[in-house]
Amino acid sequence: MSDLERLQPILATALDAVVVMDVEGVVVDWTSRAEVLLGWRREEVLGRRLSALILPSDAGEGGAEDAALFSSSGRPSLFDVRRELMARRQDGGSIAIELSMVRWSEPDAAPLVLGFIRDISRRSEALKRLVVSEARFRAAIDAVQGVLWTNNASGKMVGEQPAWSALTGQTREEYEGVGWTKVVHPDDVEPTLSAWLAAVAEKRTFEFEHRVRRHDGVWRDCLIRAVPLIGDNGEIREWVGVHTDISEQKAAAEKLRESEALFRTLADAAPAPVWMTEPCGGMEFANAAFAELANVDREALLGYGWLSLLHPDDIAGLLERRQAARAGPDPYTFEARFKRQPDGWRWMLAHAKPRIDATGAFLGYVGMAMDLSEIKNAQAQQKLLINELNHRVKNTLASIQSIARQTLRADEVSPRARDQFIDRLMAMSAAHNVLTNERWSGAVIDDILREALRPFCDDRDPERITITGPSVRVEPGAALALALAAHELGTNAAKYGALSTPHGRVTVAWSLRGENHALVHWRESGGPEVQAPTRRGFGARLLERGLATDLGGKPELLFKPEGVEAQLPVRVVRADPNDQGPEQVVSPP
Repeated sequence: MSDLERLQPILATALDAVVVMDVEGVVVDWTSRAEVLLGWRREEVLGRRLSALILPSDAGEGGAEDAALFSSSGRPSLFDVRRELMARRQDGGSIAIELSMVRWSEPDAAPLVLGFIRDISRRSEALKRLVVSEARFRAAIDAVQGVLWTNNASGKMVGEQPAWSALTGQTREEYEGVGWTKVVHPDDVEPTLSAWLAAVAEKRTFEFEHRVRRHDGVWRDCLIRAVPLIGDNGEIREWVGVHTDISEQKAAAEKLRESEALFRTLADAAPAPVWMTEPCGGMEFANAAFAELANVDREALLGYGWLSLLHPDDIAGLLERRQAARAGPDPYTFEARFKRQPDGWRWMLAHAKPRIDATGAFLGYVGMAMDLSEIKNAQAQQKLLINELNHRVKNTLASIQSIARQTLRADEVSPRARDQFIDRLMAMSAAHNVLTNERWSGAVIDDILREALRPFCDDRDPERITITGPSVRVEPGAALALALAAHELGTNAAKYGALSTPHGRVTVAWSLRGENHALVHWRESGGPEVQAPTRRGFGARLLERGLATDLGGKPELLFKPEGVEAQLPVRVVRADPNDQGPEQVVSPP
């Protein structure tokens, strides 16, 4: 029986692909596994050199791979070792293999060489993925500025630890075992070791903070996190840990704590309620004045407890305004009634401003409130007094009118003079009503004119008198003077001018003339032809002389044939000369 025949049981049962060669490297047998792995059928490779079959074509005989595996003559020259290489397949592709060669010889038989070929493509891909994974892992560590280190299963530092050496300046001899504790702050060594050994014994993740002396001698605060790598047998293979420098974060956190402590101290010293909310809206701080105002413990205000102190009628409006402001976030202001036991409800004016950190993140609101109760009471009392004063002034005007009617008797004074006097009192009373509604802070020009001209308006033809101009305010004195001027012009128009005929029209328009003045233009049309008077009556003298000071300028009367015109300069309140405002057309009812 030949040696090749004796080898057949081995070839048939081998798990790897096997090629049998003579000492010259010529293939004399080729297993079925070799056919599957490399693609050549047995009859195609017999008599050919293995080097010519599996080595890349660009290497050629005598190339680097060829010299390592075979002699220059093609004989196998690498025995009893494993070699990894990329082998060429029959289809031109390549595959990662591990090749080992051994001698086989029997007495009285020609020696043979057995080549065992193992497919390691999966292992090669796994190694590549491992390399990529390790690179990604180290890149992730670098991205968070962490220092990566490993310990053995018992929790001792062994082997090369380049990152730890770079951080601390320790050599391998210095940090191995528990030598790394020599660069841990003396006050932190015992707590660190106790916590570390407990985590190792319990096979759980280790998290801790301690101070480490950097290579330049500076102490740095570090956050440590280490996780055990568990093998298939359930035992720890090694520990992988990361030291992250958190010195800046801790310093910033300390400054923030100091800042918040200062804020709370100042807030507690403030006489007015001060509070601070979280981003979600719950109150996280309320000062002593807030608790004192509500007459409750400070803790009762935290979270959403403060809402229980609000008047039920004010809650919905406040929450709606706060929610709208949070969309910005924007500052917001509100008035609401807060309950104080046992005194009852107190009016509060509150202003809240958003807190934004350096990154632009919304941290919540900080707010301050002011007790408006006394102001509200004073305003109510003031309103009561003003209403009483207005009532008495109205009564006084009514009394003056009654006295005038009784005093200016027809047999002593002409009816015309008496009627004019009473009508002028009525015009002042109408202007007074407008100013009363505005609490004597001034009045809008169109309101004054509308009330003054109301007696001259024709209900059947409301368009006979048109009032046009921007909405500007005048002072109280100017308002009364303007009312009297309009009354005189209306009276004259009704007796002699445009309003004395069915088709006559009056247009009153005004425009701004500088920052604090406006010009009111009275124009009549459609009435009888106008002739300039031969003498100035009381009305003309009142317009041209008596009202000039209160109006803010001297009025001008123009007796044009087509209708009377008048220019009335009026002092206005803080008008913008560049803003003419929206035009309004108002016809007195």
